Amino acid sequence: MTRRALLQPQWVGERFRLQRLPVSEALSPWLDIHWIVEWALPDDQTHVQQLLPYPNANLAFEAGQTALHGIASGLAERRLQERGRVHGLRFKCGGLRPWIDEPMWRWRDRQMPPWPCLPPGIDLAEAERRVLQAATLEEAVANAEHLLLAARPPIDPWVDRLDAAVREVQADSRITRAAALQERLGLSERALQRCFANYVGVTPKWVIQRARIHDALLALSSGGEAPPLADLALQLGFFDQAHFSRCFKQHTGQTPQQYAAATRR
Repeated sequence: MTRRALLQPQWVGERFRLQRLPVSEALSPWLDIHWIVEWALPDDQTHVQQLLPYPNANLAFEAGQTALHGIASGLAERRLQERGRVHGLRFKCGGLRPWIDEPMWRWRDRQMPPWPCLPPGIDLAEAERRVLQAATLEEAVANAEHLLLAARPPIDPWVDRLDAAVREVQADSRITRAAALQERLGLSERALQRCFANYVGVTPKWVIQRARIHDALLALSSGGEAPPLADLALQLGFFDQAHFSRCFKQHTGQTPQQYAAATRR
């Protein structure tokens, strides 16, 4: 989870705290970051936080609810009440595939037990306690990684290749067509589709469009004057403003105008 993927990022630091830490070198062939969310709200207050997820799977430690989360193709929503903490580990794009025995498209929009990433016979309640009640973040990170290190699969070179290609898409708003990924990975159109279904769980087109919607979220919530929507649409590779607005609403549930207004409250 990062601020770029959060809708209404203005609540970070006010209603909840978000921290990100890198994983150790020993886990870096499969994972990239730890993300820790903490909140402490008054008894009469509820905060609903929406998230437009990246094309990454996550392992989230939470008291009584620890689970593996496959890629979320739509808008995610979390209701925060009272006090709580979630310690997540984000897999690289495609990074969960070596840990499981089935293609990632079967895990799309699904939440699964965490057993593929944990040592056999582990007491999950005790594992949650060690991660979530650690005295420091550093201790929490070390305890979480200790669990995963015991269950590491063989290194799959496709994970780094795919993750690097998707990061390039996310960093370069000029990439708007799947042909760029075909060239980057040296695959035919059909082979690229199969590869993404197996390792990522969504299509290359989805990954590119989600990255451009993330760009739009950033542009519309930057705090300054929002760019004209027609200009933003063309800059991000949409046919016109109408096409951009339809895609934006499909991903976020709001029009660009509604989102821009909400972030300025």
